[in-house]
Amino acid sequence: MQDVKEFYDEVPYFSAAFVDSSVLRLQAIGEFLNINPPPLKNARVLELGSAYGGNILPFAIHNSDADVVGIDISSTQVNDGNAIAKSMGVGNFTLIQKDILNLSQDDIKKLGKFDYIIAHGFFSWVKNNVKDALLAIIKNMLSPNGIAFISYNVYPGWRGFETLRDFMVFTSKDEKGDKKLKKAKSELKFLEDFLKLNLQAQSDQTLKDTQRLLLTQLGFLKNIIKDDKNDYYILHEFLEPNNDPFYFYKFANKLSAIGLSYLAESTLDDIFSSGVGIARFDRHIEQNYKNRIDSEQMRDFLLNRSFRKSLVVQENLLPKDSQTDIGIDEFSRINLIADIKKDDDKFSLKGALLEPRFAKFYEKIMSVYPASVSLDDFNGTRLQDGFDAFLYLMSNPNVAITTKKFVAIPYEKQKSRLKDSVKGYISYFANTTRPALLLATELNTKVELDMLGAKTALLFDGKHSIDEIALKFREIFVELNETDVNIFDAKEYVLGVKTKLENAYFLENIS
Repeated sequence: MQDVKEFYDEVPYFSAAFVDSSVLRLQAIGEFLNINPPPLKNARVLELGSAYGGNILPFAIHNSDADVVGIDISSTQVNDGNAIAKSMGVGNFTLIQKDILNLSQDDIKKLGKFDYIIAHGFFSWVKNNVKDALLAIIKNMLSPNGIAFISYNVYPGWRGFETLRDFMVFTSKDEKGDKKLKKAKSELKFLEDFLKLNLQAQSDQTLKDTQRLLLTQLGFLKNIIKDDKNDYYILHEFLEPNNDPFYFYKFANKLSAIGLSYLAESTLDDIFSSGVGIARFDRHIEQNYKNRIDSEQMRDFLLNRSFRKSLVVQENLLPKDSQTDIGIDEFSRINLIADIKKDDDKFSLKGALLEPRFAKFYEKIMSVYPASVSLDDFNGTRLQDGFDAFLYLMSNPNVAITTKKFVAIPYEKQKSRLKDSVKGYISYFANTTRPALLLATELNTKVELDMLGAKTALLFDGKHSIDEIALKFREIFVELNETDVNIFDAKEYVLGVKTKLENAYFLENIS
C-alpha cells in the first residue's frame, strides 16, 4: 500500500465527522434491532482509515470512560492527529500509524476487542487484499455484540461516474497534489464544453444519447467541484490510486465467507423501505427474490444506487436470512432529534416537506428542539399514532437517533457555562486558520463556528453576561480582522454563537 501511503501523506484527507457512522447512531440501531449492543459509557471504539481522527474525536470528548482508537497508514495525519488531541487535553484517544496488511496476531491481541468498528471511505478505495484484511480485522476484533460500519461505492450507480474518474485520472496523470486537481478540473470544463457543443451538431442518435448521459453525470460532479471546500473529497474519490465499486450481493457474500453478517443500512432505508415504493414492482421483488440480500440487490438495480453505509455483526448474532421484527418496545428505546420548520402550516425538514398528518407530533418536537424526544413524550396521544409518527420520522435521514437523552441547556451568567470537556476542543478551532478537523457535536453533526466564533465561544464561561461577552467580542474582532468592528452588530453575533452552543449541547449547568 506504499502508493496509497504516499498519496495520503502528500494530500491529507480533511477529517470530517459523519452522522451515519456516529457511535451513538450505531448503538441506537443495535438497540432498535434487538441485538443488545454494548453500552456507550465505556465503549471501545476503533476506526480504520481514521485520518486525523475527526470522525471519532467527538465521541471520545463526550465519553471520558470510553477507549477510542484510530488506525491510519498516513504518518502525517496520525502524528498531527495525536498532537491535536493532546493539545485539546483528550486522554482517551489514540491514533496508530499502521498498514493494516502488517497488523500481526500480536498486534491484534494487544489491541483487543472493540464494541464499535468504523471504516468510512475505506473499503472501495483499497485493493482486494486490503479489503480482505479489513474484514478479517473486523471478524477478529469485533466484540460478540459489537457493530461495524463500512461505507463503499456500489454498482450499478457508480458505473456512470467511472468514465469521469478515468478521464480525470488520465488527464492529470503527470501532476501531483493541488496541481493534479487543478488540471482535472480544467479538463472537465474542456469536456463539458465539447459535449454541449457536439450535442447540437451530433446526428447519430445513439452517440447523442450516451453523450447526454455523460453530460448529466458531469453536471452532478460539477456541483460538487464548484465549492473549493470539497477539493479533498474530489482528490480522494476520483483521483486517488484505487476506487473499486462492486455489487452489494458480492459484499454480502464476502461477509458470509468470513463469518460476518449484514445487519442493516445505517440510514435504515432497508428497514423502513423494503421495496421501491411502487406496488407492482414491489410485488415482483417480493415474489421472485425472497432472500433478503437478493431483494436488496434488486432494489439497488432499480434505484441505480451508487453508495452504501452498511452495518455488520458477527454471523452468530443473527439467524440466517433474518427478518427484523420491530414493535413498540423497540421504538420506546429511541430518542429523536429533528430541526423541523413550520411555514404557513406546512412542516419541513432540511427543506423537504413532511406529511401533514403528524402535525401534532411535529409541534411537540419543535417546542423542545434541540432537546430529544421519545415515544414516552407523546403521552395522551393514541399509541398507534405515536408509533406511526416515529416510524415515519426515523425513516428520514435528517433525523438523529440515539438512546441517550439530550437536553439543551440555555446560557445564563452564573447558571450555565461551556462544558469543561469541550473547552480544549473549541480552543483548537479558535487558534488555527486552517483546521484539519470538522467541529462537530457528539452526534457528529456539524457545528458552524469559524475561528472568530470559536474564540467567542470560549467566553461562555458562566462568568460573563451576553452584554459583557459582546464587549469582549469587539476586542477579538478588531484583533483578528484589523478593521472596524462597527460593521457587525456585536450582540447579535454573540447571540448567534450562544444558539449554536446550545444546539450543539456544549453547555452545562453550574452546580
